[in-house]
Amino acid sequence: MSDTGWLLRLRPATTVGTGTTVGAPLASPVTVAVARDALGDGPIGWAQETALGMAEEIVRQVPAYGGGPGPFETFRRSVEAAVLAALVGLLTGVTPELDHVPEETVEGNADLVRRGVPLDRVLRGVRLGHALLHRALIEAIDREPEPVRSAENHRVSELLFVYADVHASRMAEEYIAERDRWQSSTEAARRRVAEDVIAGRNVAAGAASRTLGYDLGRHHLALLIKADALETPAARLHRLAVEAARAAGGEGVLTIPAGTAELWAWTGWPAPPAAPPEPLIAERLDVPDGLRVAVGPVAQGVPGFRRSHLGALEAQRLAGGSPLSCFADVRVASLLTADAEQARWFAEETLGGLSGLAGADDRVAELRETLRVYLACGRSPQVAAGLLHVARNTVTYRVKRAEELLGRPLSGDLLELRLALEIVRTLR
Repeated sequence: MSDTGWLLRLRPATTVGTGTTVGAPLASPVTVAVARDALGDGPIGWAQETALGMAEEIVRQVPAYGGGPGPFETFRRSVEAAVLAALVGLLTGVTPELDHVPEETVEGNADLVRRGVPLDRVLRGVRLGHALLHRALIEAIDREPEPVRSAENHRVSELLFVYADVHASRMAEEYIAERDRWQSSTEAARRRVAEDVIAGRNVAAGAASRTLGYDLGRHHLALLIKADALETPAARLHRLAVEAARAAGGEGVLTIPAGTAELWAWTGWPAPPAAPPEPLIAERLDVPDGLRVAVGPVAQGVPGFRRSHLGALEAQRLAGGSPLSCFADVRVASLLTADAEQARWFAEETLGGLSGLAGADDRVAELRETLRVYLACGRSPQVAAGLLHVARNTVTYRVKRAEELLGRPLSGDLLELRLALEIVRTLR
């Protein structure tokens, strides 16, 4: 008779893999509730931690599973649900069947289809995931005394083998069905056209406009709508895109789902807008909690459709946690940090001990920010003091201290110094 008590004793560490904090469960409330009733909080934490490590390793070995933070969180959610389901199954001893594969895993599979990940890569990820889970469970069992260790080692290996087979079968079945639906859908056709334009491929503007139901000859403003929670309904993202387009004064809106909890959108005008749309959006749009909007620059035609979208991606990259970010506000930072490694080298070589990139130092950051403001306002201690809300003498002292860390006086052409200060401000 097997002793499954070791499953209830599973506990997480604080971090795994690259050091990413595990945080709250990503699996659905139903999946988590079922697991909590059967296992308790400790094993749920272990499952979260193990799933994160598994997801990171699968992406490392099968890069097609990657695709950025949004797709990774969707994938991690599916892995977490699968691990929780496996733990509950091992505790109850129920033989796995097709309907035991969690819906989060099926939904994650659909996301892989829409991103064009081939079926053989999907199945390789499934096999690798089960191998990683098996190894983690065996390591836990090996900490148990005999005869539990021998009995559970054999039982877990057998059940996980069946679970891997069932999991792969369900994934293949759902993948083929979703692929057929996706490839025949209007949404997929629009996504393919948008991706071709964004990738800079040659497209016939007329045919592309007809497929999209959107005139590519206009002046475009791209929007990226993203949700913090993966369970956010697609309709909520679409509604925010429509509201943002209306706030900008755009005529109509094109929306294209870009994966779980993310939406691409464009609005536009037949002629250049009478006023910059970014201030209008900032003034009129109320971004709900848990949602984020990134806004690209206004640009014309097929190249402008691409340009605005890429600008919105940069605004999203440099948002710094803000619910609304506009490319117009970060265009210099975008240019300076497009190649982050080169930018870091430039800043370190220019600023020396003032760069602070080697580690966190609040005092150095204070000196650096004071110097940045001081140079930006024409080297006026009085103006800088007003902007920083400190005394003039404080500005003078900090600038002198910053010069000491730089190892040289503030003379000659200071363009490179100002650029380096902006780079560090952005990278930090």
